[in-house]
Amino acid sequence: MDNGEGVARQWRRRLLRNKMLLLMLGGALGTYLRYLVGTWFKSHPWGQVFPFGTLFINVTGSFILGLAAALFATRLLPEHEDWFLLIGVGFCGGYTTFSTFELETYHLVRDGSWGLAFANVVGSVVAGFVGVLLAVALVGSLFPRQ
Repeated sequence: MDNGEGVARQWRRRLLRNKMLLLMLGGALGTYLRYLVGTWFKSHPWGQVFPFGTLFINVTGSFILGLAAALFATRLLPEHEDWFLLIGVGFCGGYTTFSTFELETYHLVRDGSWGLAFANVVGSVVAGFVGVLLAVALVGSLFPRQ
């Protein structure tokens, strides 16, 4: 291998370990896949009756984040942590933030904080829904239908 090849390999290695690039790439892939999956579910009559696409995305995103966390954060050597940034933070963050909520709730349960886990679940769902209600009401009052 000549010196030019060695420099190219080092540059490529540095580029693939760039945290911002990994997060952006993972986020873009997750966002695009979320769009494709959501569109596919909505293209079916049964997908318009219930938000099956969102349910599927949330469950599969939680599963993927659980795999990434269990594998890259606890089983493999630290030099593989970039994979967690790409898949766990980037991809799952773009695909669904619900997966992060689920993993954090799992950590509370694992640590024996069942009350906090319950508060996180109920609080996130109820407060999130109230946030949507308030946002819709605010938009309705600022921009009335004509």
